[in-house]
Amino acid sequence: MNKTTFSEFDPLDSKSTNKSEAAVHALKREIKNILSSYVGWYDPFAELIQNALDSLEARVLEEKASLHLPFYEPTISIIIDIQSNSLTVTDNGIGLNRDQFGQFLAPNFSFKNEKTNRGHKGVGATYVAYGFNYMQIATRTASFETVGYITDARKWLNDASPSGNPKVMPDNSRQYDSDFTNIDRGVSITVKFDDSTHPKKLDWIQASTAESWWKILSIKTGLGAIFPNDQINVRIKTINTNGETTEFKKKGISYYWIHNEFNKTQKFSDIKLIENSLFAKHGGAFKHPDKINNLDMIYETWTSDQLLQLLGKNIDSEEKKIIDIHKPTVSFEFGFTSKLWHRFNENLGVRSNYKVMQSGIQFAANGMPQGETIQIPLNRNTGRQNQIHFVFHFDNYSPDLGRKGFHRELTDFAKDISRKITDGHLTNVKARLKANTGTAPDFLREQRIDDWKAEMLAHENTSPLLISSPHFFLPTQKISITSVPTREQDVIALFNQLIAGGVIRGLRVMSTNERFTYDGLFKVSFDLPTENYVFDLNKNPLGIEYQTAFDLKNIVTAPKILEYKYSLDGLVEDIDSGDKNLKDINLAVVWCTGDLYKERFGITSLLIPENRDQRQFHGVTHYLADYESGSKVMDLIVLEELIEFLNHPEISTKKQQEKYE
Repeated sequence: MNKTTFSEFDPLDSKSTNKSEAAVHALKREIKNILSSYVGWYDPFAELIQNALDSLEARVLEEKASLHLPFYEPTISIIIDIQSNSLTVTDNGIGLNRDQFGQFLAPNFSFKNEKTNRGHKGVGATYVAYGFNYMQIATRTASFETVGYITDARKWLNDASPSGNPKVMPDNSRQYDSDFTNIDRGVSITVKFDDSTHPKKLDWIQASTAESWWKILSIKTGLGAIFPNDQINVRIKTINTNGETTEFKKKGISYYWIHNEFNKTQKFSDIKLIENSLFAKHGGAFKHPDKINNLDMIYETWTSDQLLQLLGKNIDSEEKKIIDIHKPTVSFEFGFTSKLWHRFNENLGVRSNYKVMQSGIQFAANGMPQGETIQIPLNRNTGRQNQIHFVFHFDNYSPDLGRKGFHRELTDFAKDISRKITDGHLTNVKARLKANTGTAPDFLREQRIDDWKAEMLAHENTSPLLISSPHFFLPTQKISITSVPTREQDVIALFNQLIAGGVIRGLRVMSTNERFTYDGLFKVSFDLPTENYVFDLNKNPLGIEYQTAFDLKNIVTAPKILEYKYSLDGLVEDIDSGDKNLKDINLAVVWCTGDLYKERFGITSLLIPENRDQRQFHGVTHYLADYESGSKVMDLIVLEELIEFLNHPEISTKKQQEKYE
């Protein structure tokens, strides 16, 4: 069939026959309102892709009705041309007939049915046409075939006194997708970006390969089908700034979960099934098999019925109402460290610190992700906010125009349900994940620490700080801080006063640090007379055993890493998030312990008399130990409990035994 020629036309003519200036201004306001709701960087991708997928699914219904479905392969092709700053999306769906071609760009015209409509009726095409300054539309049906283009529509929209409305013109130049000539039916649309559009430049994101773009679009657009469709062929082609081409092909569309990139993962339901089976056979003394131990990630999907069963009485009446109306599907993946998402983003080759996928709550409707993620609002174990990614899909709902967001009752529902699942169910399987020791050990990290220590040793040698007068640092029996610490800075000040006052002896603080991962360096020194370090119940209750002090006489250790926190909870969160490496830290000075440590660690109190011989240097009050192996992880000085021990040793000992034994 030959291409149909047509006379140029104004897409807005189909909206109204009233040509008055007031009518045109009203239409422009209507279009501006539509465009103002599209604020996301991926909106043009999302709109073109969802329209293409709707067209493919509409044709599947047609082919099924005519018994031709076995001969039809629904295909979406996406060309991301970074060099020419353009995006092309092609489908072999139902195409646009003559009437539809003249109408579909006008606001609130739509030819979709309820079964195939992913978005808002009649606004997506208007956004693509009038949100940019170049759009080419090629269509082919059994009875109609043509190519047209519209230019400067965005400029017209922003021009208070334009000379005339933008027209769709016949296009006799080549189509941007040359493969469009090989399909029997369908649509191919190309848009170009410039400094007045959003996005402005496709190279801003810095992803350049077709496979990276497939992953990105499977997270940000309808390619990320919440309910997978394995019949649709996906073809992606990228052209980078140098004109180099990469291609990627995939059968099927589905939301991209990063747990697919790891070998050792398990479904939540499978873990519980195995645990329940072993408990029934062996009681509570069973050993977890390796297949559900040391996991990279745990994942699951629950239907609305399964969600009701999972949460039971923990769902209130308002939440039950939302479940009845919107039939939410809830999926999650729970990683042993937040760094898994960081590494995924890095591996995409996107710009530094840019997050395509991140922990939090992703909303979805109409079968696809929509909008940006929000934080899981945990009140405790807050480090897990960075380890879990939820997707909440709601039926019978479309979000506000464009990507503005979901209604408050649905966001509140997702926040509350994600918190209940995290605190009530994922806590029970957290031990199945790999032990998170923070950032994976690597030569670069270790070398940076070594360089830091060497730098501070050199500074200490060239710029020592000494006060040699015999009249200072004599006991005053008072401390200058007058109230209980309320923040980390108070902890630092109090700790240093305890050292200066001789309450804690032999610790030399080399540096505090604001530009490196850790707070500071210290050395342990045994260069004072031995008796100064030796335990005495009344005179030196934080001392060490005589033999230890004697054996270490005149030794000064190499630099060690020191962390300050108001609560140990803060350090546990830093470790859980991957910001700090457990293996690097030698001593943590905190005001209080908090509760987070209980899930992964044990604490041994050295303020209990029978444990005193385990104190390796003066002033240490406790040590943190691995929960399962019992091996020591780091030394602790818990200032709140240290001070109580000094003031009321008998009361303190009893409390220590109750808390830690």
